[in-house]
Amino acid sequence: MSSAAVSNFTGKAFNTQGALWRRIRTACYSLLYILGVHYAYVGYIHPTFEYAHYIYLDHSSTSLFTTYLLAWLPIAAHRPSSDPAQAVAALIYTLSYVPIQLSLLFSVDIKYDHLVWIQIMLAGSMVVLFTVAKAQRKRSPQLRSNQFRQLDCVIGALALMATALLLAANAEHMRLVSFGDVYDLRFESAAVPQSTASAYLISWLSYCFISYLYARGLFYQKWVYIAAGLAMSLTLYMSTGAKTAILLLPVSMGLNWLWDNGRDFLPRLLGAMVLSILVLVLVLPDSGVWMWMKSIFLVRVLGTAGWTASKYLEHFGAEGLTYYSHIGPINALTHSYPFGDLSLGQMIGLAYSGSTEANFNASFWASDGFAALGPIGVLVVTPFVAGVLYLINRITSNLNSRFTVLWMGGFFMALLNVPLSTALLSGGGLVIFLLAWWLSRRHIGARRRSARRLDTPHTTMSSP
Repeated sequence: MSSAAVSNFTGKAFNTQGALWRRIRTACYSLLYILGVHYAYVGYIHPTFEYAHYIYLDHSSTSLFTTYLLAWLPIAAHRPSSDPAQAVAALIYTLSYVPIQLSLLFSVDIKYDHLVWIQIMLAGSMVVLFTVAKAQRKRSPQLRSNQFRQLDCVIGALALMATALLLAANAEHMRLVSFGDVYDLRFESAAVPQSTASAYLISWLSYCFISYLYARGLFYQKWVYIAAGLAMSLTLYMSTGAKTAILLLPVSMGLNWLWDNGRDFLPRLLGAMVLSILVLVLVLPDSGVWMWMKSIFLVRVLGTAGWTASKYLEHFGAEGLTYYSHIGPINALTHSYPFGDLSLGQMIGLAYSGSTEANFNASFWASDGFAALGPIGVLVVTPFVAGVLYLINRITSNLNSRFTVLWMGGFFMALLNVPLSTALLSGGGLVIFLLAWWLSRRHIGARRRSARRLDTPHTTMSSP
């Protein structure tokens, strides 16, 4: 055997061992994370927030083992890659899927013989998402920093326009408030009339435009973009009380650190979450700013996805399903939405908090699944979410994967917390797809024109 053949065989063996080790490590971290979420719920979330309906029902050891198994099994479908859709699937698994599986067992009061089928459908859905996300995107020449200038101008102009609209509408009540006092500011902002176009543009400011500025700044080290993003984030927070605007930079920095080479994103995310749970529950005291940090992370990040999914399943299963009439265009055709002017989140707020001012939005599994068609809705919405993951890999093939993940950070936050249609429209998903497609088309067109110029024969006239 030649030395080249031996070297090739050795390289493949090392690659195989590396891939196997990565999968084993991910599986172990996943199991530790499931244990960590359970511990956080029992050790902090349930005893501290039982008054807010974070209940903990008795269950058998068999049902607990089955829930653990179903929460863990989809990891078998995960394949490490540097494609951006893998980051979406990893975030869905970590921040939505695992908390939902455990919360269904802990807080939904139905026989486990029926509940397990709901958990199985969720597990099948997660397997599909992991499978679609690992389909490698087309390898294309990636854009350099100076090739973003036209997109910089377009997004910069739109961001400035949205900021101007924001200032014009909210100048009278703008102020810097604590997170505890943010709801008064939100009510004042909601009372200001605005057109549909203005509402969408302002929504895209946070989920699409500011996240683009942070992506440009962090990945290409353009610090002026980060400064511009911070100024717009602060303006948005002081105008509307949108916590997302303040948290978007830390989220972007966290995604940037977690990404590394892309292939280790899921195990790094799971490991960071396990470490955070242990520090918050075991080390930090229940007082002052530490209490606020524990509540934000353990309840808002870990607890809410499972809590809302459980309540959506119970409430809309009893009060009536929407059959997708909660989606604006569908209701415009059918006029069949059963809850009047109240959104799905407001219905849950009214049922569990006694006020429609509490708006408990929820992920696509809860809203487009449980509220729309009951448990079977999970199977209906899954192909649409899978299609979004496919588009992410397909449309952004000319963009660096890390940059794509950072730009889509705001959209990812929306996807985890609102219906799929809302994430695509108000959450900026469709806008990002359109802008990425436009940038890619321009880049491909420029390359083709350059190739044609190189292929054109040059003729010279001979002197007489």
